[in-house]
Amino acid sequence: MDKRIYISIAIVLVLSSLGLLAYNIFEIRPHRKMNYPSWEVSNNNFYALEQWLKQTDRTIRYLNHLSPSKINDISEKVIITNSWAVDWDDTKNLLPWIEQGGYLVIHMDRHRLNKDVTNFLSGLGITLIKNSGTEAGPDTKVIYPDHDKLISFKLIETNNTYTVKDNMSFIRLAEVPVGNGAVVVTGRPFFMYNNNIGEEVNAHLSWKITGAQTEENDGILFIRSVRDNVHARAFFGTILRRGNVIPIVVSAVILIFVGFWSVIPLFGLVTAEKQRNSRPIRDRFIAEIYFLKKTQTLDYYLDVYEREHKIETNTENKKRYRYKELIKQYRRIFDETAKF
Repeated sequence: MDKRIYISIAIVLVLSSLGLLAYNIFEIRPHRKMNYPSWEVSNNNFYALEQWLKQTDRTIRYLNHLSPSKINDISEKVIITNSWAVDWDDTKNLLPWIEQGGYLVIHMDRHRLNKDVTNFLSGLGITLIKNSGTEAGPDTKVIYPDHDKLISFKLIETNNTYTVKDNMSFIRLAEVPVGNGAVVVTGRPFFMYNNNIGEEVNAHLSWKITGAQTEENDGILFIRSVRDNVHARAFFGTILRRGNVIPIVVSAVILIFVGFWSVIPLFGLVTAEKQRNSRPIRDRFIAEIYFLKKTQTLDYYLDVYEREHKIETNTENKKRYRYKELIKQYRRIFDETAKF
């Protein structure tokens, strides 16, 4: 086949590849990209609620722990706290703060309950019940807020109390008035979490116990647990934020490469040093001859060696001559080692 055909085919392939590459680079078309949640969203279940409250001109503040002895120093009207983030054995200042208009929202941690918090709730007429909370019931058409299925409450309901029940009539959330304020108690507030607050029934309940209790420019205080506190990150938490992973991987590969590049020559020098310290092959050969001489078998060994090689190289004069020279070298070395 004519070479011009091959050249033409090669040119067509090259130009087609360049055209396809240019099309992929410069063509504008929509791309769908999956963006994973940021660090704040992944580690703060209330992130969506907080952003919603900020958009309604509420001020959000965070603390890691609530001490009732310092409750009067808090300017916010609404406090949302985990049950174990408060010193419940020191509540003498907490109740007066609530009576003066404070609104305290307590979400219970079913894995870390203590007598102090149950005693505090008992003083308000609220009894905590840990149960299986099955969802099966006669009325399944009603949509209920997402709630903790393992915690419910028992209390004497009055006209002033507000409760949220499930389809089995278990009380999952209770609001009990205390003076001009109120205490709200619930299990883990799934209805306030990022994945659930988008549903209307969950958003309505979340707003009722947060933004609806304040006016514009009022503050809401979140007492965060260690798990929800995005400010109390571990060392690797900050490093492994979204966007930092690729630079970290590249840096790790470079570090490993530089490490091996620095270490392998060192091992090489050690290996070379070991080889340099070993006995040269000539010394070992002399030692072998000395052993044959000592056992009076050197002549016999040389004769056999010469005879065998003459048989193998009988038709090759050059090789035969080379072996004769080799035997001479053996005998010369033998003579040099005669002093042994």
